[in-house]
Amino acid sequence: MNVRHLGYDRHVSGVLTVAPRAIAMCTLSFIVRANGYLIGMNRDERVTRQLALAPQVTGAGTLEAVYPREDGSGTWIASNALGISFALLNRNGSKGAAKLRSRGSVIPALLESASLREATTIMEHMDLRGILPFRTVGFFPGEGALAQWNWDIEKLDLFKLPWQARHWFSSGISDELAREVRGLTCSQAWRRHNAGSPGWLRRLHASHAPARGSFSVCMHRPDAASVSYTEIFCEADELTMRYHAGQPCQAAGRFDSEITLRLSREIGISAAS
Repeated sequence: MNVRHLGYDRHVSGVLTVAPRAIAMCTLSFIVRANGYLIGMNRDERVTRQLALAPQVTGAGTLEAVYPREDGSGTWIASNALGISFALLNRNGSKGAAKLRSRGSVIPALLESASLREATTIMEHMDLRGILPFRTVGFFPGEGALAQWNWDIEKLDLFKLPWQARHWFSSGISDELAREVRGLTCSQAWRRHNAGSPGWLRRLHASHAPARGSFSVCMHRPDAASVSYTEIFCEADELTMRYHAGQPCQAAGRFDSEITLRLSREIGISAAS
């Protein structure tokens, strides 16, 4: 597959770049730590969809990996034992295309990656025909790099992003409205004194601001809702994935599952980041 490498873009659709104490995050949130990173992700799904399975450790080539999964073994968020993580968000704009395969198959195929270069090679050779539009984000702490692959059923674009706090938003109604409304909620949250802490991140992902509904961070609609919250804490020589099955506003800091991977090598953020 021919992948367009589009370099750095501070205005990639669905992404809000943040400066410390300035703006923050939503559906998928990324925070830089002194020697690692913190990720939070709400999964928004139809309320009739079967519940996902809690995270488990599995093999990915020669590496261990951890992720929650659906019945077909697909996932929307995962990490491997090198401290590399991936997250996938749906995109609008399928133009009536037929769904032949699940988007959940994308991330498991990437978990053998030991670098951004290897992940890009895998994406370039992946057969995406019949998979509806998505954004996949890769977090590479050893390189101090973020990458975002956008698939629109016709072409795959790669954006390389700076290693800094940022947020991604998606909505089955409108990605742009989600960006606008949730982005404002995040911007206001970053003004708090504990911005960027794990507790702050959990409260943000449980937020109903500005009103409980389709575009609140913890989303509620008659037909869909935020059905889980996944948190990844990666630092030095270990990575911990915490998972709450249910609406984030009901979690109150409690998790149904917590798994820690000992990393194959101690991560250190690249000076180039």
